[in-house]
Amino acid sequence: MSQPSPSILSSSATPPSDVMIDARGVQKWYPNGYHALRGCDLTVNRGEVVVIMGPSGSGKSTFIRTFNALEDFQKGSITVDGITLSDDLRHIDAIRREVGMVFQQFNLFPHLTVLDNVCLAPVLVRKRSKAEVREQALALLQRVGIAEQADKYPGQLSGGQQQRVAIARALCMEPRILLFDEPTSSLDPEMVREVLEVMQNLAADAITMVVVTHEVKFARQVAHRVVLMAEGEVVEVAEPEAFFTNPSQERSRRFLDQIL
Repeated sequence: MSQPSPSILSSSATPPSDVMIDARGVQKWYPNGYHALRGCDLTVNRGEVVVIMGPSGSGKSTFIRTFNALEDFQKGSITVDGITLSDDLRHIDAIRREVGMVFQQFNLFPHLTVLDNVCLAPVLVRKRSKAEVREQALALLQRVGIAEQADKYPGQLSGGQQQRVAIARALCMEPRILLFDEPTSSLDPEMVREVLEVMQNLAADAITMVVVTHEVKFARQVAHRVVLMAEGEVVEVAEPEAFFTNPSQERSRRFLDQIL
């Protein structure tokens, strides 16, 4: 199969104001010819929590990483909060300022304190005053339940605490959208609950969230819609009750038989 030209192109259409992410026909090939995304469609509305599930290698992480141009794509279109993603660096920068991301690995700077990790980007990228950002960062650390760890270094914290620092860091940029790429997959089981509780509280505040996770309880209780991906395709999109009790697709039923 020949590989399309590696540009990021999209239509100029702007979705309605209540649509925060509008992905249509997204396709991605890696340089080795692997077809990672095969025409993926997804719309995420303002204040909505969308959980993406699926087997390993199904394209879940790759898909959400296209939303803020951490991964490029070759066909289709993505519009984020009214900005159409293109190879124009101004568009990419504008989208990245509005989209926060929490990764599997915490990606904290080990030589900086917890407080400095949270403050760094708003000061450097948004050019805000250090005093203002420090006040906000302390409030966010309180919000995620680790204010007492502000002067420690990441290596002194548990995995769950580090992930909560990463969430506070993303929030300090005041994003319109938060992406979570399997945020609990590298945590010990006893630490998963504390991170999920923070995410559940964020959802209650109507923050737009797209979450790649295998945490069924979180998906049932918090998600507005659940997406199943398999082999680079969006197989099914449904409300949690319908998805977990009466999925419409045989591929969804096979997946649920393995995890429930």
